[in-house]
Amino acid sequence: MKRTLIYMFAAMSLVGSSCSGDWLNLNPSTSVTTPQAIRTLEEAQIALNGIYRIAASHSYYGDNYLYYADCRGEDVQARVSKGAGKRVSPYYEFNVTADDALNITRVWNQPYSVIHQANSLLERIESGAVVTDDAVALNCIKAEALALRGLALFDLTRLFAMPYTLNNGTSLGVPIEIKTTLPTHQPARNTVAECYQQVIDDMTGALKLSALSADKKNGYLNVWSVKALLSRVYLYMNDNEKALALAKEVMNNGGLYQLFTHDEHPTVWGKDFSSESLFEFYYTLSEPDGGTGGEGAPMVYADNVKDWNNLVLTKAFLDLLGEDPDDVRHSLNRLPEKPEEDILPEGSKGYPKYLNKYPGKTGDNPQDNDICIIRLSEVYLNAAEAAFKLGGAENLKFSLDCLNAIVSRANPVKSVKETELSLERILKERCKELVGEGHAFFDAMRNGLSVSRTGGWHLPSVAAAAVISPSDPRVALPIPQAEIDANPNMVQNPH
Repeated sequence: MKRTLIYMFAAMSLVGSSCSGDWLNLNPSTSVTTPQAIRTLEEAQIALNGIYRIAASHSYYGDNYLYYADCRGEDVQARVSKGAGKRVSPYYEFNVTADDALNITRVWNQPYSVIHQANSLLERIESGAVVTDDAVALNCIKAEALALRGLALFDLTRLFAMPYTLNNGTSLGVPIEIKTTLPTHQPARNTVAECYQQVIDDMTGALKLSALSADKKNGYLNVWSVKALLSRVYLYMNDNEKALALAKEVMNNGGLYQLFTHDEHPTVWGKDFSSESLFEFYYTLSEPDGGTGGEGAPMVYADNVKDWNNLVLTKAFLDLLGEDPDDVRHSLNRLPEKPEEDILPEGSKGYPKYLNKYPGKTGDNPQDNDICIIRLSEVYLNAAEAAFKLGGAENLKFSLDCLNAIVSRANPVKSVKETELSLERILKERCKELVGEGHAFFDAMRNGLSVSRTGGWHLPSVAAAAVISPSDPRVALPIPQAEIDANPNMVQNPH
């Protein structure tokens, strides 16, 4: 992986301890720390903070990895076809190419940077090079590095490989990298099943160290966030028993995390570390790299007065949410600030199609909006889906209770009856609740469902990808051409 091997720890690290929850103590460092320089607990922590920074930056969760699954689904679409700076439409149109630096090369490199930095840190810790009397704190750093490595591999597999459930993971995934290697290293692709197993090994390994905090640690992984992410992984594998067990553990968190109330729901977006936020990356207008920036995930959802407003809600989604005019989630859809300039896409003028989940900390600048990776509502919906698929009276009752926790929060007079419980109904609620949070396309693919973008105001450019089935080879992004050229062992995805 010639293009992704990085041996130096990145600048812009936070000085502080993740295990003490000191994320907000922003003190950027411009020093560059080599792996050999990691000898103390403080240096190990700085290295870990650097890994978090990479994961939060552009080409990873700072933009592509958040909106990718939305613009490939039915609920969110590109507003304009790709022009200067318009990087969203190639995903939406399913025509992204292997040499696309913004949408492919950097999107591949950034998670691998997380993986390789994590490997360097883990090797220093496991070799005994880090000298400290605080074994618990060091194990906490190790656990977070393992979990971040697992998350990065999971994300790469989701984008660059076919769904696990298509063939039980027998198709090609991405290369698994669990140790530092020489620049001449030329790995082959592992299977999807092997990738998922490594993700599980990393996340369960993090939990088995028994060092992750059980308290809220804003901006950092803790016991609850790792369990929640692992529940998601198992759900993607259709291992519903394990997905449900972990989801239940997270839901029974002793009140540390709670669902938004009905009244809170319209007001929490853009605020730091809400009651539902199990894990989110913290941003300011200067950290990291100028916030999410003009091209960041929050900006692509901004209304038409912003330069980067690449994504809008589809008519299909507005109609879905419109099944209940009193659903509190209507408050997150907004009309344009300048209606006279709201001309694209054709037919959408006058509709509240701009998603306001990312208003920014002051409500007027999306660039400093935090990025929530997983929140408690998703865990409830994960539990509802897993329990339903397992079946049996007890599981079905639990599934219904979890689903209604979300449905009745949206409208207290509404609930789903026992006779109405179905996978379709659960997935419908996921659409309503998690729109704009990076789930829709993955939810369809892992459940063997086609995505259909045929109604409303979808752009003519999507016609060649109006219907995408889970077996469509375009589901997996192409491997970067630079990787193919540099490594004879790297096999390209069919397109």
